[in-house]
Order: sequence, then structure tokens, then C-alpha cells
Amino acid sequence: MKVGIYPTPVFESRFESGNLELVAQLGEFEYNLLLQNDVNAMGKTQWFFFRVSSATVRTPYTFHILNFCKPDSLFNAGMLITVYSRRENEETGVGWQHAGENLLYYPNGIAREDADKKEYFSLSFEYVFKHTNDEVYFAYSYPYTYTQLQQYLYQLETDPYKSMFITKKELCRSLSGNSCDYLTITNSQSAISQKHGVFLSARVHPGETVGSYVMKGVLDFLTSASPVAEQLRNQFVFKVVPMLNPDGVVNGNHRCGVLGVDLNRRWRKPHKTIHPTIFHAKRLVKAFASSFPVDLVCDLHGHSRKSSIFMYGNSLKSDPLTSRLFPYILSKLSPVFHYPYCKFTITKSKEATLRVALHRELQLPCVYTLETSFLGPDTVSEYSGSHEGSPLHAGKSGGNGKGPVLRYFGGLWQGGRLTCAPVCGQGQRPQVNAGGMRSRGHEEQGERGTDG
Repeated sequence: MKVGIYPTPVFESRFESGNLELVAQLGEFEYNLLLQNDVNAMGKTQWFFFRVSSATVRTPYTFHILNFCKPDSLFNAGMLITVYSRRENEETGVGWQHAGENLLYYPNGIAREDADKKEYFSLSFEYVFKHTNDEVYFAYSYPYTYTQLQQYLYQLETDPYKSMFITKKELCRSLSGNSCDYLTITNSQSAISQKHGVFLSARVHPGETVGSYVMKGVLDFLTSASPVAEQLRNQFVFKVVPMLNPDGVVNGNHRCGVLGVDLNRRWRKPHKTIHPTIFHAKRLVKAFASSFPVDLVCDLHGHSRKSSIFMYGNSLKSDPLTSRLFPYILSKLSPVFHYPYCKFTITKSKEATLRVALHRELQLPCVYTLETSFLGPDTVSEYSGSHEGSPLHAGKSGGNGKGPVLRYFGGLWQGGRLTCAPVCGQGQRPQVNAGGMRSRGHEEQGERGTDG
């Protein structure tokens, strides 16, 4: 199809983790875009991931994504979209990178059907296509798909060295039949009776892909030959659920599972049939805590409105300082961890989250949500205002990681460094094969929530 003398670009999102509902052409090189709501939910729109082909090269295109829900965004603080060009990758080896010009996030006056007296927000940006016969992928942030996770876990399992310390088992099957796996990492040759426990999880919110890259950094380090990692494996048993919401990830959801509910609001009373991953993960943690003294429980998230890395915790009335100690030490050893953003209060809307439910039921002081910004830190001049300072580069932070501090840092600390993976997908093509069933509908509105 042609409008004037130029071909019309082809938009596509029917691949794993893809999200784009509708495209309308406004002018020769200007388009309005609508995102898909989360499956069976209304108003859960933030994550986007789509492909454009057959675009005219060396000409600025303007895109307007019209149905964001949050009133503020890190796009207004300098964050850029992430872009992958197939031709660029083939010719230079460059994979996903930040790109786009004249980004603006703003209220657009379009009334939301799911919320009285509220309006949608738009993200507008320009992009110039550089190559003919190209396919260019656009995403909210660096994608991390279910297939990528499965490939990574296979690499861990088949590595001659790493496989000595790691065991993978299936926790359960999701509603769509995807495997939700968990890992056990420890040195089986050291005395098990003397060990303490650490539980880690990620991706209960599918659109918070940074959580998967933090998790990958943790797992890379814990299974490495580092003397610090060896000491941790000797002293701890790590239980890890890398992806709590595989169905949401496969379907390109932002926040919910396939029933349209926020699974991080189901930890107080998860249902075995309709919230299987949360039900079985909670049972795993409780069994773990009955066998080992658990020193740390941490759920990895991404934050779309604040910069830096920080934690949400709890407070035991009998010992309010203990829960603050771990994040305080992190802030002293890592320049990208911002302690002033940490909070230790419990609001009613958070009572059914992992952080609060497990804290109350197990009476553990050190149960946290670790929030990693999609943009990066704002507290270090070396990183500020640059995507080189994004959470994916947080491993550059300093510290020595020696002595008793290891007792507090468990798997989140890499010789004194907050572990994180390198830039997502450098040199890798996007995953486009489905890792599970895709389904769309609008039956039940999920609970409203914010980051966390």
C-alpha cells in the first residue's frame, strides 16, 4: 500500500512479549499507536514491543503512543526508548540500544474508560530509519522473554562448572501451561546443617524487564568461580524463582497475569488453581524457612518513575532497625543505591504483596522489594543523565565485599558490587517465537497498583 509516493510501513507485534493493538496514519510520516491492555484487564498499559518494516529511510517518522495510564514517566527525565535494527546488527554487531529524538510524555485529554475523571497520557517520539530492507524493533525497555530465560537456564544446567552448584526443578505449571521453574544454588559438599537461606524472585510484573537482568547478574555471579561466590555457596542455600509470571511475559502484559489480576497482590491468600505460581512459590518459601534460618527474601522489580536502585522493606515493632540495616549498607558500598528512596512503611494497598505477606507470616525482618529504575541513578556524576548509568550497568559500582558484610548481602552482592547484567541483547536478535499460549480479552478488571 502507498500513500503519495512513499510505501506505508508495516507494523507487527504478534510475537513473544509483543504489545501493539492498533495503528492509525495521520500524515505521510506520522502515526498514532494504541497499546494492548493486559489480558482480561483494563487500563494496564505501559509495556510496548513492536516491529516496523518497509519504512522510508533517512526520513524522520513521528509516533504517538496514546494510551499510557501513569501521570508521570522517566521519559520526561531523559529516558529513551530501546531500538533494535536487524540490518544494524548484521553489519556492525550492535544489538539493542537507546534511540529516538524529541521524546515527550504528556496528558492528552482522552478520557479513560476504566477510571472516572482521569485521562490517558501520550508518548511522542521521532525516529529515522537508516537502512533499506530493514526490520526495526521498538520497546519500552530492553526485552527479556520467557524463551530467553529458558535458554539461559539451559546454559547454566549444561555448563560443566556451574552445574555443580545449581539444580533446576519445576515449581508448577502456569495457567497457560508454561513451566515456572525454581533453582537451588549451594555447595552440596559443605555442611548443610550450618547454612542459612536466601530466597530471590523476579518478574511477577511482566513489563519490569530490568528485574530479569538484575536476576541474571545475580545468577551469573553465584555460579561463578569468584572466591566470594564460593564463600556464599558454602554458607548459604539460595532458592530462586527467576520468573513468577511467565504467562504475562509471553503475552506482552505490563502488570498482570492472564486473568487480569496483579499477582503481587495475591500473596496473602493465593488460590492454588487460579494463582498457581504464587501459591506454589509461597509454599516453597514457607517450607524453606522451616528448614533453614532465612536471612533474606528479596523480590526484584523495575521502577518507571524514580531513578536509582532502592528498596521497600518492613519494620518489626520489636526490632525496627534490623530491616533498615541491609539497604543502608548497600547504599554505603554502592553509589547507585539510593537509601533516601527506601521506605519501610506498610500501606493497605501493599498488604497482599510478597514483601508484606511473607514478612508478617514468617516474622522475618529482611523481606524486601528491590526496585531498579528503568533509567538509572541520579546520585553519581559518573552515571547521571546517561543510559550508561542504567541499572543494566550497575555492576560498575564499587566496594570490597569482605568480612561479615557477606552475611547481609547474600546473592545480591558481587564482591561488593550490586550485580547486574550487561546491556540487554547486545549482538542478539529479538526472540519472536511464542513460549506459550497468547490470549486476549476483557472480562475482569484487575486491581490498580503502582510500582511494587
